[in-house]
Amino acid sequence: MRVGFDARAIRYRGIGTYSRNLLRQFASSGHEFVVFCQDEEKETLPSADGFTFVSANWNPLAARSSGAFRALVEESRVDLLHVPSAWAPSRLTMPLVATIHDVVPLIYPRSLHNPWLRIRYKRQLNRTLAEASYLITVSQISLSALSAYAGVDPARVRVIHNGVAEQFHPIEDEATLAAVRHRYSLPDRFAFWVGDFRPEKNLDLLVQGWTRLPQRLAEPLPLVLAGSQTGEFRSVKREVERHGLKEQVVFPGFIRDGDLAAVYSAATVFVFPSLYEGFGLPPLEAMACGTPCVVSNSSSLPEVTGRAAMLFNPTSPDQLVEAISRVLTDRLLYESLRQEGLRQSAQFPWAKAAEETLQVYSGALEVPPA
Repeated sequence: MRVGFDARAIRYRGIGTYSRNLLRQFASSGHEFVVFCQDEEKETLPSADGFTFVSANWNPLAARSSGAFRALVEESRVDLLHVPSAWAPSRLTMPLVATIHDVVPLIYPRSLHNPWLRIRYKRQLNRTLAEASYLITVSQISLSALSAYAGVDPARVRVIHNGVAEQFHPIEDEATLAAVRHRYSLPDRFAFWVGDFRPEKNLDLLVQGWTRLPQRLAEPLPLVLAGSQTGEFRSVKREVERHGLKEQVVFPGFIRDGDLAAVYSAATVFVFPSLYEGFGLPPLEAMACGTPCVVSNSSSLPEVTGRAAMLFNPTSPDQLVEAISRVLTDRLLYESLRQEGLRQSAQFPWAKAAEETLQVYSGALEVPPA
């Protein structure tokens, strides 16, 4: 089996995490992979004797590059192409497997500010959904969303959960924790959130809850909001300042992947108030590092976190405050969540995701292209 894998979007955090971890597993699969990627990203990609890197120096979102990329794929004589997003080339002569992580722009149009981008996204999504031989998505809630918002027949979709990378485990070395606190100017105790500053992340509610939390705790707990300072970042920062929380909320910016496990481990609690997630990997990563989690009870998060997180209604700041205060003041609950989190996160290895994805490839090769 000679598989083409589109890694042009490896730089994007969600798709990049997914792609990089699958490729790490595929390296020992015994199959041949042709990895289409941008030249400057080749050094960041896993390598193996069965991997061939092919330069594909086009932005995957650029419509004008679709034809050139299709021609490159055809020239590479792959048996099938896996595109880990909706941005697949059209009219391929080999089977197409596409991973649709979520359909957030259909559910929360504000996640794409530009109306033209919304139109392009929907058009591209529909084209990929129509032409793919097989579809992969990452949770049952994403499968439901594909059916409800895009009319996809669930029989054409395989749900394959994401995994937790082996780098995420409890870091207990005090020197390492002190170094990462210094590197990102983090306090000794803090609540942690990490992600993209987007509307569905519900950070306004998190900030609102933080104004009420001091009434429930013996001492203040700083909040660390980490991620690239783009998207809704300025709006969130203004909300922090409007509520007088400038001294209580820390914005360290992007956390390097190599430091993320230590930051999770240093955190007192991880908080994730999203209104919608296609999967929600950060809570599982935090659990794998031994950090208790407080997450919203919406979308995929109950499916992913199971009984290992304290859940709350993401439209209720009072429930958020109650959940956090309970976790921080009940030592038995805190330790129980910590232990349950370690067990829950261990149920999501990338090796399993890769094995199930290889099964999809085999199935796609038995079906003529759509």
